[in-house]
Amino acid sequence: MIERVIVFIDGSNVFHAIKSLNIRIDYSKLVNFLVEDRRLVRAYFYGAVPQEKDLKKNSPEWESFLRQKRFLEELALQGLKVKTANLRRLPSGEFLEKEVDIMLATDMLSLAYKNAYDTAILVTGDSDFSYTVEEIQGLGKRVENASFKSTSSYILRKVCDRFTLLDDYIDRFIVEEKVKVSQEISFWEKVLRLWKR
Repeated sequence: MIERVIVFIDGSNVFHAIKSLNIRIDYSKLVNFLVEDRRLVRAYFYGAVPQEKDLKKNSPEWESFLRQKRFLEELALQGLKVKTANLRRLPSGEFLEKEVDIMLATDMLSLAYKNAYDTAILVTGDSDFSYTVEEIQGLGKRVENASFKSTSSYILRKVCDRFTLLDDYIDRFIVEEKVKVSQEISFWEKVLRLWKR
């Protein structure tokens, strides 16, 4: 019987890790790397976005919001199920992320109870998920953890059935930046082209 796997990605946790490494990752490649030769049931990506009413159009925050929307739409087109909560704007003007961890934990538990998977792969370094992991294991399910070193939690790694340090495999899912090739032709290349005519 083929092992059924669901991947749960804590977008904010991963974002902070890849920002510190100054890299971009291809999430569909990341999912394929983690699933290996098992059967992927679904991959979920969790994040938080500000509400349009809290943003001033044509501001840096607005531009960031539009980039984030395009990014989430691209993930959905790649086959990931994107689930978002609203960022809350504080009186100070800063945004606070709420509800995302609860949403992720609830989905992990709910899908375990529904017997939708055999193994959950939790992509985060947030130790708050430790109790959720133990409850899911109590239902006879396996939980694997994958995270980057900068955001990894020893407590979470310890309770999971398997741990993957993503830093060791970056080449499997990194987005290679395309170097722009200069369209300019040097003086000597122009001379050579004229000479070859």
